[in-house]
Amino acid sequence: MKKYALITITILLAAALHVKALTIYNTKYNNFGSINHSQASKINGDFLQLNNKTSSNIIVTDTTNIDAFTNYKYYIKFANLHNKEGKTYKVTDPHGKSKSISSTECGLVFNHTSHGCWQVSVSCSNSSLYNESVDSRTMTVKLIRNDGTGTVVNQATLDSGVDLDEGYNYLGVNVEGNTITVKIGKDQLNEVLTYQLTENDREAATGIPSVKVGYFAGPGSMISIERAVLSFDDQPQFPATSLETQWTREALDRHFAASKNPYEGYWTYLDRDMEDQWLKLGGKYTIALVENENGYDVIYVDGAQVKKSMWHMGMKKAEMTQTIFTDNFTGKWYDATLQPIDDDVFVTFESGVIVNFKFPVYKSQIRFSKVLNE
Repeated sequence: MKKYALITITILLAAALHVKALTIYNTKYNNFGSINHSQASKINGDFLQLNNKTSSNIIVTDTTNIDAFTNYKYYIKFANLHNKEGKTYKVTDPHGKSKSISSTECGLVFNHTSHGCWQVSVSCSNSSLYNESVDSRTMTVKLIRNDGTGTVVNQATLDSGVDLDEGYNYLGVNVEGNTITVKIGKDQLNEVLTYQLTENDREAATGIPSVKVGYFAGPGSMISIERAVLSFDDQPQFPATSLETQWTREALDRHFAASKNPYEGYWTYLDRDMEDQWLKLGGKYTIALVENENGYDVIYVDGAQVKKSMWHMGMKKAEMTQTIFTDNFTGKWYDATLQPIDDDVFVTFESGVIVNFKFPVYKSQIRFSKVLNE
């Protein structure tokens, strides 16, 4: 029999972590469920927005606690909706006095504790706004240690590869060992800053059991978040032993030869519509659909590329649970690191020869075609 392939999904960058990777996301599809909302934040359609009309930063954090000194990665897709050239935005200080701000800033926070946090700040400005012949617009990205002083430890100035107006950019931070890496980009993430933690930085974290991540809106800014993804080290929730089945290739062949269910059998990748900034392909897989009392088990046969040593013939790659609607299922995928993707996963059969796995949280779908007996 020919070898066929199926593509699986892994959360962006989770495959770069070791087997103990845990991924948590916030989007409109879960109502940004793990976010500590403030009075200034609201869900507006696809986005969570934070409108800061005060003269101080407003910070919103994820409820997730990350063990101090754990490696993690945090990425957001965001826009500053108060970032128009030549426009000013009014804020009010605690005494009721108002002032106007022309260059607003916003971004993400990480290593957040009750004692302070680190920030990645993004702001745009013009060199000579009212002289078009010499004017240029740039973005300044700052890495800030905010322990009461707001010390800028590194910064970069960009004039390309990012949206300099009110459009959306990707922004991320990797915290690995003693190294902090900042990435940003309109269409793809590009590394722009790195910083090595000093002895004083490490001493300041002594005795802190856990940290949080989130984002902030500076005075006058209005940050709009489409989604946020946090990946960090943790114990695996679903060890490999829990995905073992009794199926072998020979047993599958015998089962399919006797089956009268047209959906049982081998399926191969047909096409995809994915947002690669948030999802990553784990390999070209051969899989088998086997009917059970609730729907179908999806069995791994071959083709793993990411974390290849963790996968072998007969492991469960996914689950499909029947709904009240004909040929419609809810789904659960196990990514390359054995972690489940099960929030708002839907599976449908089309014309009996195509199965469509839909991941609306990530604005993606993958279709597969039935392998017909020759």
